[in-house]
This record gives sequence, C-alpha cells and structure tokens, in this order.
Amino acid sequence: MLDFQEITIKDKDKLNQFLKKSTFRNCDFSFANIYCWAPKYKTSYAIEGGFLFLRFWAGGKKPGYMYPMGDGCLKTALETIIADSKERNEPFRMFALTREMYENVEKVYPGKFEYSPNRSWFEYLYNTEDLITLRGKKLQSKRNHINKFKKNYRYEYLRITPDIIPECLELYSKWCKENGNCSDPSLINERISVECAFANFEQLGLTGGALRVDGTIVAYSYGQPLTADTFGVHAEKSLYEIEGGFTMINQQFAENECSGYTYINREEDLGLESLRKAKLSYHPVILLEKGVATEKRES
Repeated sequence: MLDFQEITIKDKDKLNQFLKKSTFRNCDFSFANIYCWAPKYKTSYAIEGGFLFLRFWAGGKKPGYMYPMGDGCLKTALETIIADSKERNEPFRMFALTREMYENVEKVYPGKFEYSPNRSWFEYLYNTEDLITLRGKKLQSKRNHINKFKKNYRYEYLRITPDIIPECLELYSKWCKENGNCSDPSLINERISVECAFANFEQLGLTGGALRVDGTIVAYSYGQPLTADTFGVHAEKSLYEIEGGFTMINQQFAENECSGYTYINREEDLGLESLRKAKLSYHPVILLEKGVATEKRES
C-alpha cells in the first residue's frame, strides 16, 4: 500500500518537480490549487518509483487517483495505484482525466478501463490575445462593458502584493455578503481556499492583479502558470455593484499578467448554468474535456 501523506506548504518544491513537467494544460496540476483545495478533497500524495501519485475524494465521498506524474513507465505507475486501491478494498477510479490522458492509458492498458466524460469538469481555454484585445463582433458586448467601466469609474490596476492582500480579503467579505454570506457549502469551501491562497500568496508563487476605484479594491484575479504556454486563472471576484467590474479585471489581468502565454485557462463551470453562460460568452478556443476512468467489469 502506498504511503500517502498530507500536503503542506513545505511540499511545494517536492511536488513541483513533477507538476511543472505537465503539458496537459489542466488546472488540476497547479500546486496552489492542490494545496488550497486539499481540505475539501482530502488530497494526499505519495512518491514512489519516480512518480507522483495524488489521491483525493471526489464530492467528499468517492476516493480515487489523479493521473500519475513522472518520467518512468506509465503502465507500472498504473499498476501501482490499481494495487493500492485493491489493498484499500476500494473500486479503482481515476478522476479529472483529460482525453489525452485517457488515450495514454489506453495505449498501455487497451480495453481495461471505461472512460466517462463529465461536462461539469470541462475547462475553458482562451487565446490570450482574444482576452486582451476583445476584437471582433462576437466580443463587442465585452468591449461595451469595458468602455462603460472606464466612463463611470476612475480606476487603477495594481499587482497584488502583501500590502494590499488585506484589502482583497475585505473585497471577498463584501462579495460574500452579496452572495448570502457564503453560507452555501460550496462557497464555504471556496472561502477556505481563498483564505489559504492569500495567506500563502508569495510562497505559493501566485500572481494576482486588482482594480482600485476611489481608493477601494473592487475586483481581483489571481493564478499561476500551468504549462509553458498556458496560464491558469484560479480565482476572480468583483462587486456586482461595480458595473463591468468582472469584464474589466478579466481584460486587465490578461493584459498585465498573461501576455507571455498563448492560452489562459479559466477552469471549470462546476455545472452552474450562470457560470457556464459567462464562460461561453468569451468564446473559448478549447473546451478541455475531463472525466473519470473506472475498470471495466468482466463479463
């Protein structure tokens, strides 16, 4: 049985030796995401045979594994976690598997697994240039929001540094008040993640930007690189009373922090219709499919 360990901030460099080699562009291999969402998903890790293994609980109920990260034999790595699940008397599952990952698994274990895509887990990737310029008829409404914001507010864009993090947390508290005091279970978990991110902002290697209007932070965004060509946006907040705030922080963050990357990954919609509509309205160039792989039952 693998010796899975709790993830701490001190494990960042150890895990990043594996995570930073990823070419898959999905947000699940960001150390900041793994660490800050670990309380919700009970994420733990083990390193063996040149591979990083991540184990977590989907929905807090179903244990499973992520795609093994390493340079060795993938079949051996899969055999390791299959054996681990059997020793734990658990059905074998691999969560958050992209189509590319599944095809890699199929090459070494043809016909052994069944793959089920989950639309709520699909990630939205955009051309960075599109989010910066908002060119074209399909993004005309976004340009209109930007122009209205600039007309209505005197603003400044700031990179997030330790001295303004308290103001960003104050904004998050205001946003929570606009959303039922974040009493919904999903928002409780999000708050834990946000507080974790801001408490460890520099240690996690996060990059963030904020908008200040009349001396008050009204919007922020932060994230970190996922691959050499893709930047992942992990969080974005704006007060609803600030008209065009979400559109403006989206554009400003892309322009100021992401221009060196081909793609921006704005993560999943979690099956929320309003979030799906908002993400689709920016016209993603890649809808990154993800799903779960389980062992096929013997007939």
